[in-house]
Amino acid sequence: MEVAPCLREMMEEEVVFAYGPERRIETRRMVVLKNDRWIGAEAIVQRIEFLGIDAVAKWRFPKPWMPKELDEEFRARRTYVEAKALMRALSLGIPVPQLLYVDDRCGLLVESFVEGVLLRDAVPKLGDDELCSICRELGTYLAGLHGAGVVHGDPTTSNVVLSNGVPHLIDFGLAELNATLDDLAIDVHIFFRSVESTHRDRENIMKRCFVEGYRSIAGEERTHLVLLRVERIRRFGRYVSDREVKMEWSF
Repeated sequence: MEVAPCLREMMEEEVVFAYGPERRIETRRMVVLKNDRWIGAEAIVQRIEFLGIDAVAKWRFPKPWMPKELDEEFRARRTYVEAKALMRALSLGIPVPQLLYVDDRCGLLVESFVEGVLLRDAVPKLGDDELCSICRELGTYLAGLHGAGVVHGDPTTSNVVLSNGVPHLIDFGLAELNATLDDLAIDVHIFFRSVESTHRDRENIMKRCFVEGYRSIAGEERTHLVLLRVERIRRFGRYVSDREVKMEWSF
């Protein structure tokens, strides 16, 4: 099983834990691999135990088809930006995984594992009021990030975990910093498209409540500008039906 070299090194290291008021001493491996593993086009995500914490390790592996220096620069930058975006989200009080370790030269990022169910899978089981509340909350999350110049990059219902009833944003792998108005609009557009493609029967309520939440943080004028840009972006599509570009909310 392919493992990041820097992660493999940590698997060989031992750390000493002191537990409880009696300071009971126990030695453990710094990193212990678990069975769950996901392989994507850009990275391998591995469930691990990191310093006794249930976590995931995300390793952007080398791409043999890219020039070595360009590949190293790309992986280091994407890892740095993802970590920075997570830290900004945490500083804003947005529920996201806790950042535990970063090695951008290796392309490795370790974060806490968020236990729960994907919003994508939960939507069919949620009542309208609960679904509206969750989407409104997601709108506040995205507006908060956007106000700090951060875009998530892939805010779909597959990247939201409901943990103890609280929506958590996960996977900031496509995040960007210093976002432009177009970047903000693309972020919102991606959420809308995920709703339209996966939850069409709940589309109106999910969009409306998301916009309500977004507006509550971004304000009327900023929201208006972003939604106008979303509409323009949606009309750029070559094969988009009138229904798909129709805005389901009022300005």
